[in-house]
Amino acid sequence: QFARRGIVESGFTKSNMDALFHAAHDIKGESATFGFPLIAATADSLCRLIEHTPDAGRIPVELVNQHVDAVRAIHREYSRSDAAALAGMLNKRLREVTDEFLIHENRDSPEALEQIMGPSIIPG
Repeated sequence: QFARRGIVESGFTKSNMDALFHAAHDIKGESATFGFPLIAATADSLCRLIEHTPDAGRIPVELVNQHVDAVRAIHREYSRSDAAALAGMLNKRLREVTDEFLIHENRDSPEALEQIMGPSIIPG
């Protein structure tokens, strides 16, 4: 939430992008430890978005918001019996939208496209 606020208020500065990436990376790595493994795929998608976008200033703020809101929604609804289905649906859609954006942004870089389109190692 704090890292997102920095981007919304000040834009995609290096400092804000680093904060957002580190927050997403920590969530991806620690979500299972804290009992929320379904969040890892969402955080992984945000990491991919940041990592593979050649010009961070072109990342739609709304796409960042969707990732952060998805993490918060999955966390909030984790006790529901259909939490896995909800997380799966959110993660699938975020992956599709993120891939679409990354493919467009990297359309002139075949080596980047190959890496982007590789399967995720995060279950989700």
